[in-house]
Amino acid sequence: MFKLKKKKKTDSLRRDKPKPVSPALALVGNPNVGKSVIFGLLTGKYVIVSNYPGTTVTVSRGRCKRIGNGVEIIDTPGINSLIPQSEDERVARDILLEGERKVIQVLDSKNLRRGLLITTQLAEMELPVVLDLNMWDECLERGIDINTERLQDILGVRLVKTVATEKRGIGELLNSAPKAKKLDLKINYGQDIEAAVDKVGAILPEGLPKRAISLMLLSGDTSLEKRFNKQLGKEAVADIKGIKETLQGKFADPLSYVITKKRGAFVDRIVREVVKAPTKRAQSNPFLRVLFFFLIMPVLSFAIGYKTMDLVLFLFSRQLTPPPILDLGLNLAGGTALTVLMCMHLYTNELRTKRTISEVLGNVTMHPVFAYPIILILLWLVYKLVGEFGAGTSVDFIENKIFGQAGEPSGGFDLWVGVPFSGISYTITHVPFQGINYYLGATARLVMNPENIVYRFFLGSQAGVIQVAVTYSIAIVLPIVTFFFLAFGLMEDSGYLPRMAVMVDRMFKKIGLTGKAILPMVLGLGCVTMATLTTRILDTKKERLIITLLLALAIPCSAQLGVIAFILGSISGLYFAIYVFVIVSQLLLVGFVASKVLPGGRSDFIIEIPPFRFPKILNIIIKTLYRVKWFLKEAVPLFIIGTMALFVLSEVGALKYIINAGGHVVGLLDLPKETSEGFLLGFLRRDFGAISIFKALEANKGAAGVDPVQLLVALVVITLFVPCIATFFVMIKERGIVRSILILLFIIPYAFLVGGVLNLIMRAI
Repeated sequence: MFKLKKKKKTDSLRRDKPKPVSPALALVGNPNVGKSVIFGLLTGKYVIVSNYPGTTVTVSRGRCKRIGNGVEIIDTPGINSLIPQSEDERVARDILLEGERKVIQVLDSKNLRRGLLITTQLAEMELPVVLDLNMWDECLERGIDINTERLQDILGVRLVKTVATEKRGIGELLNSAPKAKKLDLKINYGQDIEAAVDKVGAILPEGLPKRAISLMLLSGDTSLEKRFNKQLGKEAVADIKGIKETLQGKFADPLSYVITKKRGAFVDRIVREVVKAPTKRAQSNPFLRVLFFFLIMPVLSFAIGYKTMDLVLFLFSRQLTPPPILDLGLNLAGGTALTVLMCMHLYTNELRTKRTISEVLGNVTMHPVFAYPIILILLWLVYKLVGEFGAGTSVDFIENKIFGQAGEPSGGFDLWVGVPFSGISYTITHVPFQGINYYLGATARLVMNPENIVYRFFLGSQAGVIQVAVTYSIAIVLPIVTFFFLAFGLMEDSGYLPRMAVMVDRMFKKIGLTGKAILPMVLGLGCVTMATLTTRILDTKKERLIITLLLALAIPCSAQLGVIAFILGSISGLYFAIYVFVIVSQLLLVGFVASKVLPGGRSDFIIEIPPFRFPKILNIIIKTLYRVKWFLKEAVPLFIIGTMALFVLSEVGALKYIINAGGHVVGLLDLPKETSEGFLLGFLRRDFGAISIFKALEANKGAAGVDPVQLLVALVVITLFVPCIATFFVMIKERGIVRSILILLFIIPYAFLVGGVLNLIMRAI
């Protein structure tokens, strides 16, 4: 039974910055095995999330009251090995080395080998373990037969079967956790390695899992070497290096490879003994299969082809103005062509096989041809949900009606019912709500003058903490982030997100990244501030620095992208195409140069491709709420701090000098000086910056209207210009103040350089 020291009533879980506490129970497992779902079921809602000391890796802690008298549980980062290749794996390893603790190892039942590789390392660390074979339903669906009794005998520990998403087996897991035992496993690595392990173990201090640490040091774990430098002294460290070098001389391959190969062979023997090949392959319902091949896929293929051609024509239709019948004909041709190609592929390669519908969908989404139209359409759907509905309808309603302006009544809002597909809506009633900021302003005016500095600090329209920071983060960014997290959760739970990462991995390698970088980049199209926080998932410091630079430089958030798409699209789809080409080309160019200039290497791209699943809506909602809570905790304070900094600059008069100086710079781009205020405003709110520039150009338009070249150049520059102030503070938090300032010092002149070159090219042609 677990025993915890008595604590004061102010429990550490309820503090914003709890003192470090050694967790009594650690959850360990590979990525995407359902570990976080189990953590949520065990701990409930009383959870804290904080960075592991000295890192940017977030670790979740919670208390489970249903085990003994209550124990603290820590959700370690997903790992593939306890010999770390990334910061996540190093953090997980360090947590397990922090004193004695019990472990629940969560395994993917249908991929037993991958999980058992970690099990052998837990045995070497001499930790008490309970094994949780999760996703047992998917194991049964695939016809995989695991002899759990024999596996339990081999390992010598308790084994529990669970389906976490359906809460099946959680009760048995709770009962088994206090009965965790040390694993009854020992791998024979051969005479030479075993002798070296004994020699290194004799040097290490007492009280440590000597076998595990010896193997880690022999495998080249540099983080452990640094850890023991002070503790052991230079002479002992030199002895360990000598043992390692002598042992390496006996093998042609690196020691890490030799040790991993021995461990893999040991696990393979266990798997062969306890796992039988699928006796009965899972099959889709015959009726659904016919419906899928002969109705759903042809219709879906036609829709994707039709819409893909429609998106292509959008870029040129306003410039070329083809007749409507030609537009329709080209769209129909695109839909028909993709339908024919897709059906030929399906009927030739998939129809006669016994693959399930989910397996067929998985193959299609990774096809070298068909995958890319699917990616394009899915990103378009995400943009429609996030960029138009989230950043448009939702933000307009919350910002203008719920919050409103401090001095202007919003006039209330209408409750209405829309008729689907008709464009008709009927108003039910009018709610005379005047807006939160209007009521706050009216209340504040009773006790202070609107010209008072305190009033301006809270409700000033330029840099008021409530009027700007709170309104912007809650009324504007929060709806965008929420809808993006919903779309993100759908792609994640369906199994599509890893497939997208694989498809873009080859391109991302050119800029020093792996396919994992698609996750923060796609999130950046929702909110660059949150995307910068998620750069933690990348394995090396070099990759995290490159992606932070690219997010700050060339990824517009959905609010800004929506404004720019509307402005340029209303002038010409061709100008929007040029805008996209310039931004993407700069992203690739800067990424490529950064990958060559910055020191360090790229990590190996290892990612599990899960089966296609129908997403569970409840799980997606829970994940979205958790991520929104994370946004409110991490980002909103940074918006407030940034706005306060801008308020100080405004009050001391520094903003006027900055705007005046900016007027001379924008003049070099053939832009009116009034646009300099838009660039400064973009530092506070990126979409307002784009709108301000458009209004400034409209005010200076000639007889022919707004100059489209001026507009294109200005919008390209403000996209490449500095990110919003909240993103800048997140950059400081994640990468440090020196690197963040260096990024800004590069971005500002580079954005104007690109704008100047673009202006010269457009004027020339």
